[in-house]
Amino acid sequence: MNQEFSLGGAVWGGGGAIALLVIMSIVVFAVLWERWNYFKAHFKGREEVMAGLDPFLNRRNYQECMEACDRNGSFLAQIVRAGLKARADKMDIPQSMEREAKIQLLKLEHRLPLLATIGSIAPFIGLFGTVLGIIHSFRDLAQANAGGAAVVSQGIAEALVATATGLFVAITAVFIYNWFQAKLNAMAQEAEIVISEISERLGN
Repeated sequence: MNQEFSLGGAVWGGGGAIALLVIMSIVVFAVLWERWNYFKAHFKGREEVMAGLDPFLNRRNYQECMEACDRNGSFLAQIVRAGLKARADKMDIPQSMEREAKIQLLKLEHRLPLLATIGSIAPFIGLFGTVLGIIHSFRDLAQANAGGAAVVSQGIAEALVATATGLFVAITAVFIYNWFQAKLNAMAQEAEIVISEISERLGN
């Protein structure tokens, strides 16, 4: 008896695990799209940000500098704005900027733990689907009157799709998560440099 591979059979063989993994992959790419746009809107390099603020800082026109920070909208500009506001309110400038840096980095990190979670559990969901598929295959073998080896081999092949799918989702999620984490680490370093520079320029 000839057995042909089918995607529907693979989904059934995985006990619905593949359907769950497909949903998880959609979530991964949705997070990628949303975070990419957020990073693009809120991240500008340190040199670019400071070049736009230097004319106001050099003239000590701090009110206009705060307005320029609002127009810039990047997370580094918001850190500078926190320092300027702290100066006006006679508060600790470095501490205020460090607090704002943590707030901004938390906003940038939003939803990224979801990628780490998916990357951790996707292989296990795929393996679970494969185990269920193999159980179905041996049950079919017990009920089959003929073509036993073909039934089992076909069922196992379909069941293994769940493992492959789980690995694909996990690798994709972990890769995206690590890329964003690398960007966050670079941003945190730039924030530290900006905090040090602005603290010195504001005389604190």
